[in-house]
Amino acid sequence: MRGAMTGGAAAPADGPAALAWDGGPVVVFDTETTGTGFGDRVVSLGAVRLDAALAPEATLHLAFAPGIPCHWGAARVHGMSDAFLALHPPFALHAAEIAAFFAGAMGCAHNLAFDRRMLGGEFERLYLPIPWGGELCTLRAWRRARPGGRAGLAHAAAACGLAREGMFHGALEDAWLAVQILRALHGLPPAMMHLHGITNGPGEC
Repeated sequence: MRGAMTGGAAAPADGPAALAWDGGPVVVFDTETTGTGFGDRVVSLGAVRLDAALAPEATLHLAFAPGIPCHWGAARVHGMSDAFLALHPPFALHAAEIAAFFAGAMGCAHNLAFDRRMLGGEFERLYLPIPWGGELCTLRAWRRARPGGRAGLAHAAAACGLAREGMFHGALEDAWLAVQILRALHGLPPAMMHLHGITNGPGEC
């Protein structure tokens, strides 16, 4: 993400936004999906684990064969075709790895309600518990800190001097944007971002 390190941090948030994080480890995550309905599935997960000081520790970037076609609108957002996704393993084969990555840390996402429903639904289908502990939504925190302004991921990131590199929404890139927003909400400068491709591609399946 070019330009990601050139923007300054947003002013520290006051009140609830600043109190939402209690100083423990956080996993900031984003999902790409087949659609937005309750029967839709996760096709990609991007996650960044932060330590108790909100410094990045590790990343996770996976894609999954969902078993159902992507809605055309969703495919237009994330840019992954059904044929491409079919080359990847199903979510079930990575559930243990994902659970170990979260390891009970606070789960954080921009529009957490959606990502919680989608990723949590994948664990529920496998009769497994959701692997994160507390929850924090940077969208809601941003709205509290900046009332009246636009709070979508792209707009909040732009206020921090950040932008996506390309036209598609990548799960890891969007997770990193949410990381930078979370840090800005707590008066921290942007962190060095480690963007990389999906690690469970066809050659690794």
